[in-house]
Amino acid sequence: MLFAAQHGWDFPVSREWIQNADSMDQFAAAQWTKGSPRPRPYPRPWPDANTNRLGKTNLAPAAAREVLRRNREGLTHVD
Repeated sequence: MLFAAQHGWDFPVSREWIQNADSMDQFAAAQWTKGSPRPRPYPRPWPDANTNRLGKTNLAPAAAREVLRRNREGLTHVD
């Protein structure tokens, strides 16, 4: 942990820790049987790289596209 702090690592885990977490996930997946809930992966201390969500909005997709279009054109207020 001290080495990780000195070198500015965001997540102070070793490569062995990562390998063990992967092995645990593979073992749980191998033990899974049809009809039972799928095992959840062991939690990692970094954000999920498989997601590409950049923000959150409650707007409908068409309304969000309209806001982005108006913003791109420099129109800041809604009629």
